[in-house]
Amino acid sequence: MQEDVELRTLREAWSTARDGVTGTRYAEGLRAAGEIEAAIAVCREVAELGYFAGWYEWAWLEHGRGDVRRAIGLMEEVAELLDDDPDRAYALGVAGHWRWDDLSDVGSEPLLRVGMDAYPDARADLAHLLMATGRREEGLRVLADGVRDGQVACMLPLANILSEDGEKEAAEALYRRAFEAGDSYSAWNLAVLLWETGRGDEAEQWVWKAAEGGDDLAIGYLSDVDPSDLDR
Repeated sequence: MQEDVELRTLREAWSTARDGVTGTRYAEGLRAAGEIEAAIAVCREVAELGYFAGWYEWAWLEHGRGDVRRAIGLMEEVAELLDDDPDRAYALGVAGHWRWDDLSDVGSEPLLRVGMDAYPDARADLAHLLMATGRREEGLRVLADGVRDGQVACMLPLANILSEDGEKEAAEALYRRAFEAGDSYSAWNLAVLLWETGRGDEAEQWVWKAAEGGDDLAIGYLSDVDPSDLDR
């Protein structure tokens, strides 16, 4: 099988040059093949060799299999090792993201603040945390700053807030911008806004775009609608 050939090639590269690049690529190949324990073993060895990439990939693997606390611990451990290295902000941003997104831990705020420029999801999470703890205006500023810097992760949440606040034109423009920037999920939200503003024909077109992008709401909607009723 082609997949076996690719995995063997990655393993041979790792055996020849035991470095961060070949190790993480091999681990990624093992993960794709469903060999998670083997991938983690490779990542552990990469980390022991002194390559921080091993820690990152190891943490993502642990998170992917549901061990969130272990994943957070690994990211925070490598952040300590990175000390003043610029990559430290990324590790802390990811750890903060997991603390907030998976555990709803308001104590993640300092991590999110440090990591929000290095890991855009951390900025969106910080905004959510701020609004959830009664600091709406600051949360909006955090999102607006992210949008201004082109951080796609901030576009959809800010557009949703604008729509809820009745600023439909601004929300529509931001949904479209987010979609063009690669956020396929904004297509469904745009479709809803278009329905709300009496543009059903265009809304249906955006539902299809959302479904093609993997949006479960759009897929569910289309599965309950007679295709003959839709004008694609």
